[in-house]
Amino acid sequence: VVMATLKNKMTQRMKKYIRDTTAAIAIAFAVMAPVIVGSAGMALDYAQAYVVQQRLAQAIDAAALAAAASSTDPVKITQRVQDFFDANYPPDRLGITFNPVVVINGDEVFVTGNAYYQTSFLKIIGISQIDVTAETTVQREIQGLEVALVLDNTGSMSSNNNIAALKTASKSFVNILFDRTSNPNFIRVGMVPYANTVRVGRYGLGLNPDGSDYEGDAFVNLPPGVNYTTDHTSANWYGCVVEHNPKAYTSAATHVNNSKGQLWRDTGGNPDGHGWDPRDTDNDPYDYDVLDDYEGPWDIYMYGRVISKNQKCSNYGGYSNNRCSDCTGSYGRCDSDYCYCWRSNSNHGTNLSCPYAYVMPLTSNRDDLLDHVDTMTPHGNTLGNIGMVWGARLISPEAPFEEANDWDDPYWRKAVVMMTDGNNTRDGTYSSFWFRNKHGLTVTDFNQRFEETCTALKEKGVTIYTVTFSSGISENTKDYYKRCASSEGQHHDAPTQEDLIEVFETISRELSNLHIKG
Repeated sequence: VVMATLKNKMTQRMKKYIRDTTAAIAIAFAVMAPVIVGSAGMALDYAQAYVVQQRLAQAIDAAALAAAASSTDPVKITQRVQDFFDANYPPDRLGITFNPVVVINGDEVFVTGNAYYQTSFLKIIGISQIDVTAETTVQREIQGLEVALVLDNTGSMSSNNNIAALKTASKSFVNILFDRTSNPNFIRVGMVPYANTVRVGRYGLGLNPDGSDYEGDAFVNLPPGVNYTTDHTSANWYGCVVEHNPKAYTSAATHVNNSKGQLWRDTGGNPDGHGWDPRDTDNDPYDYDVLDDYEGPWDIYMYGRVISKNQKCSNYGGYSNNRCSDCTGSYGRCDSDYCYCWRSNSNHGTNLSCPYAYVMPLTSNRDDLLDHVDTMTPHGNTLGNIGMVWGARLISPEAPFEEANDWDDPYWRKAVVMMTDGNNTRDGTYSSFWFRNKHGLTVTDFNQRFEETCTALKEKGVTIYTVTFSSGISENTKDYYKRCASSEGQHHDAPTQEDLIEVFETISRELSNLHIKG
């Protein structure tokens, strides 16, 4: 009975306590509710504000990078930031923004952007918006860049002194690249001036232009009786080459005396010992004139013509029978199956249409590059496909030029800037494709091989810029150059000299390896 009574009393007291404290708990909960709701709302609103801040930071980074590559003019850079920012951060997206602030200090572009997020939950406690800020600094600096400048040096570049504009554009290109790096060893630029062919010069003999030893091996066949010359009008070899024809080529072939390297006989006496066959009219070096992996040797370029037995060199303008490999008959006629006729010095000798400026391998020496630009001289016809394939050989790590880094080196970027002022032409008498009447190639063939070289380079990760200069270029040629470029925006049409200079400056800036500083 006692225990039952005690239990009953405790139950009554507990009920009385609950009745007495219920009002106090309700009051406490009413007091704490805004804090609880505010904390949850704060977490949600600040998470959304963080998203806004991240999007803002991405837009600022992208705008700064695009602007820094577009110009060196502070007004243009600022406008470029605004344009890019508007496109990537429109007002209808999450967050309302203010105009970005751009500060330019030397090669640094500093961009600050602000936005605010309109809250949903924090309004309960009087916070209607959260301000966010993002900033970035872009340093225009290059690290690990190899560029081949493939430049039209044909005779048409003499019109209105267009060659002077190309020189100005090329020098500006070089200076912009080197001005933007703290270490010039991270930039290597090479040059391929082209016309009917390219001039490899003494490099083809394993020598530097000054006659000292070149680090690479010799890659040109210089036959007996022919010497290297720096006189463009000479009947000796000025340094240009013809493309390698693999058909029936044999290194054991012998040179036909006095033919200046144009006629070779195999061990059986056949006149196609070095591939080019005077008996044929459809000689074709494909695909050795497209791919970059042939390491040599190449035969020398010697402008002239091949005639058959009993023909006379003097039947052709600019030639005479005393400039013939074997015109010894009673009437000065060819006394062999085939003879080679060469031009007199007064008719530009054997180097007609061979560019005056030689190929310059990749180098980090700015002064040498600038000096070399001045050697460019208008001369010859247009074979842009030949210029392009030698540009590929220049930035290839394999011979004949071995200055370049591996194709897949992650620390180096490779690029080609290909420029022309005219359409490809079927050469007059002689070119990289030997004698005109000994090959059946057409301008369409040259254009298609140009495009094939472009495709091969892009597959190796090379960035290609193309420039069509002057108003005389056909739409067909422009289409090839557009397809050659790595993207639509990397083909530039430059109708005027001023356009050409501006385009080269634009490309040089875009090639700068921009990076975001921490």
